[in-house]
Amino acid sequence: MAVTGFAVLQLCTAAPLIACDDTLVMLLTAQNPGSEFSRIIRSFNSDLTALGLALKAMEKVSYDQEMAKVMDSWLEFTKKYMTNPPEEARNDLRWAEKTSATARGIGEIRRLINEKKFTEAHDRVLELNSKMGAFFEAFGVSDEKQLFISVSTNLTNLERALLGDDKEASANLVKELTKNLESFTPLLGDNPDNRKEDVRKLLIELAADIELNSSLKALDAKQQQLKTIFEELRSQILMREWFPGLKN
Repeated sequence: MAVTGFAVLQLCTAAPLIACDDTLVMLLTAQNPGSEFSRIIRSFNSDLTALGLALKAMEKVSYDQEMAKVMDSWLEFTKKYMTNPPEEARNDLRWAEKTSATARGIGEIRRLINEKKFTEAHDRVLELNSKMGAFFEAFGVSDEKQLFISVSTNLTNLERALLGDDKEASANLVKELTKNLESFTPLLGDNPDNRKEDVRKLLIELAADIELNSSLKALDAKQQQLKTIFEELRSQILMREWFPGLKN
């Protein structure tokens, strides 16, 4: 586990601009990384993330190639698991509901891309990305990993709310992330370099900025900074778990 964990940690710290959910999915499949389900869901999530990043960059006139990759990886998923969950999720009574909802979401994203509604398509990608943790609900995920899922979901939904100029949702999500930080704190130990104060200050700034600004899109850069620091804190928590001999 330590070797696999260190590999995931390297990815998380070396590439902070990759969406949090990519490394999170790797963590959630780390117990059995070589299984077919692990490979397929990582591939789907990676392709979905790539599509979202491309849409957000707004540098192309067509995203058909990225959409095709998402469709191909989702097709591979559905062939194996649409109505037949993997062994780890055999007791998930909502599995078929989750896969059907994901299929509808992908269809909506494809429609929006075909209609050149790229901003709306990006929002739907973020929405779908924020729900990926639901596939692991029946996996016996630890409280610590559940916290990671909660943070990832709240960060993704904050990005959606800011880009959509939704002041009420943005303010509520900052409050949720403040609660998440409180849950992170006892897991971080006494290391003065763990940057939890940076997160706290950034959350306070965001709350004030959301209250004062009529247009919230300009705050996306702060949300991305917040995501990066939360990933650093997550990495430090995992380091303490995998290498308990390290000093705080």
